[in-house]
Amino acid sequence: MRIAIPRETFAGEGRVAASPSAVRALVQAGHEAWIEQGAGAASGFSDDEYIRAGGQIAPTAEECFDHAQLIWKVLRPSAHEARLLRQEQRVAASFHAGPVPEGYSVLALERAQSATGHVPVLAAMSEIAGRLAVDAATVALAAPSGGRGILLGGVAGVAPARVVVLGAGVAGRAAARLAAAVGADVEVLDTDVERLRGLGVRTLWATAHHIERALVHADVVIAAVRDEAGQAPRLATRAHLCLMQPGAVVVDLSITDGGAFESTPVTTLAAPAVVVDGIVHIGVPNFAGGVPRTASLALSQAALPFVLAAAG
Repeated sequence: MRIAIPRETFAGEGRVAASPSAVRALVQAGHEAWIEQGAGAASGFSDDEYIRAGGQIAPTAEECFDHAQLIWKVLRPSAHEARLLRQEQRVAASFHAGPVPEGYSVLALERAQSATGHVPVLAAMSEIAGRLAVDAATVALAAPSGGRGILLGGVAGVAPARVVVLGAGVAGRAAARLAAAVGADVEVLDTDVERLRGLGVRTLWATAHHIERALVHADVVIAAVRDEAGQAPRLATRAHLCLMQPGAVVVDLSITDGGAFESTPVTTLAAPAVVVDGIVHIGVPNFAGGVPRTASLALSQAALPFVLAAAG
């Protein structure tokens, strides 16, 4: 099968769907791999590396799409890319919340399950996002960002920040462990008590009452929740912001699936923080794109089995 790996077009998105190693695996499986010129540049992969892996370089997106039977992307096609697609083509990418595409068939990689029921692609990106959420919160807590002027881990004789993590999935656990490792006072809430076991931090059953009480004392809230339909449950309305301390930080990792906080706007890697009603909000939908090389390697190795299966 002819498989195309185009350059991502969303602003600030530096990831590429397939690393040179993944392209080699595609070619060894008997497929053709067409990579748009410069597709891997932001992730540190040169066109020559793809050629040495057995891939072929297409000088434009139009030519890349024209060669393909299967298009392997990081994110859903943009409006321009959708116009390049033909009905018989299939797209493997992460689609998340949004309208169901029409005119071509879809392999939603964020929902692709292994034989054991795991979702490897979503897990890989969620782990990276969870860790980056702690870094983003550290910066946002500083006074120049509108934060409370608190150091996340504190110093000798001075209390650390209190970090509340909503959701004990892959992203939530990654955030909780990193925040605890730097010395923050961490509390994790989830509706599944089994997920809370073994975290090594303070945990609490996520009732509406417990969430509201946690917001009152939080310096940082990291929301990482999604339901079985792939949507983010609304855990806090804009009215909840009045419960929080001025300058507190909300990192809404659920923004990709609609947002756990009603007040969270969609932000960018270049300008991640926005102050809403005195609370610093971060709503970056492509957090993993901030570390494109690491994310591209993790993404391509997680998605490769599904792409190979789709290619037949």
